[in-house]
Amino acid sequence: MNATDYMRAMGKPIAYYPKLAKPLGSVSSAILFSQLFYWQDKATSDLGVYKTRDELEAETGLSHNEQRTAVKKLCEKGVLIVTEKRLEHKTFYKIDNEKVNQVLSDFASSMITSSRDIKSIPPELDIVDVGTTTKSSSLDQEITTKNTTEITTNNNTSSCDDKSKPEKTDVIDFDLVMDAYNDAVENRLPKVSKMTTARKNAVKKLLKELEQPTFQNLAGYFYDFVDNAKPFYFGENDRGWRADFDYIVRLTTYLKFIEGSL
Repeated sequence: MNATDYMRAMGKPIAYYPKLAKPLGSVSSAILFSQLFYWQDKATSDLGVYKTRDELEAETGLSHNEQRTAVKKLCEKGVLIVTEKRLEHKTFYKIDNEKVNQVLSDFASSMITSSRDIKSIPPELDIVDVGTTTKSSSLDQEITTKNTTEITTNNNTSSCDDKSKPEKTDVIDFDLVMDAYNDAVENRLPKVSKMTTARKNAVKKLLKELEQPTFQNLAGYFYDFVDNAKPFYFGENDRGWRADFDYIVRLTTYLKFIEGSL
């Protein structure tokens, strides 16, 4: 059986709302939320839907540790209510629709405010974006490709006189990349709080080496590294050294990892 036949035999891919990643705290949180939201109207209890961690792992691909992190973030946001029936060994999950509406409304308001701040840039620089998106084959997460035209005006040249063609540039949501990495490493490796220019360039180079330059494959590499790298890279060495974001996104590290020589 070849790879494509195997994929067909695996069943249907799950869908999630990629734009929920930011307001809900991470990609894993958005995936888990979307799956639990799907089951809400099929729940037979007032406490919500009953799911085991193994069931959720089979449905979403999220490991038990990833589920714990995602559940914690959703509970902190107030959008998920978890009820544990210890005597029955059951855990129920219920979406708080009212809180979801509030969280998304607050996030939308913050985005509008950010947009207004961007529009307040001095008139010397006018940025015009025309975007197209390419979706991955499984999850609906996107890496967005934009045609960006920057028109600079000054005393000698007007924007109407600029006949240059727009340059194509690949625009990556580095905040999501950072969130995916932090979500993957949890507390086992140092987290990152800022995407510097050097880190952004390293991510761009790494994406070009992936079989498919998608956000899912990049996030998958982070999770695979944490799950499969030797204890040496988590501090079990004479120096107490641990791998970090800058080390993991190096091309040499990635190639050694996929070739099994790390």
